[in-house]
Amino acid sequence: MDKNELLKYMPDYYNGVYEMEELLKAQSKGLYQFDSEINRTLLNEFIIQADEKGISVFEDQAGIKPDPGASLETRRNNVLLRLLPPKPLTTRYLNHLLEIMNLKSKVRVDYAKHLAIVEAQSTDITPDKVNSMKYMLNITLPANMIYDIKINLAQATTQRELYLGIVNTADSYISIQANTAQIDFQNKL
Repeated sequence: MDKNELLKYMPDYYNGVYEMEELLKAQSKGLYQFDSEINRTLLNEFIIQADEKGISVFEDQAGIKPDPGASLETRRNNVLLRLLPPKPLTTRYLNHLLEIMNLKSKVRVDYAKHLAIVEAQSTDITPDKVNSMKYMLNITLPANMIYDIKINLAQATTQRELYLGIVNTADSYISIQANTAQIDFQNKL
């Protein structure tokens, strides 16, 4: 929003009326100062974009008591899981939940063993996200199904090259016999 936003909405019959234009300019500047607070209030209406205040309102509505050291992302995921509408549990729905919660991982299910396997890369996952993933799986999976979280280590490429350098050094020493005949020099041992 710019500082003269209200002038765009002024009716045509006020064109040229100095007092009305100045009044709208003054009100626009006052409204401009509250623009960021208005946008923050709007964003707090959505769980995904809410800040600490917004998430605390959602937690209060859902009856969730947050852990004292929980991060904003963990608190957001807990609210999402509590307030999402129930849907049939499918692999596609579990992957969708992981995507919504920004947990970069994939689920596959071994139906014969009643086992859900969640795989993630070590570069994409943190211990906080693993705890969120456990919480989500404990809530969504049926009681007779177990889960396994696999975190694949990042792969590094290595070069099989050896760099070798050779340096030659040479030292030279010169010893010159002093000519003692030119001066009075006595050499006694």
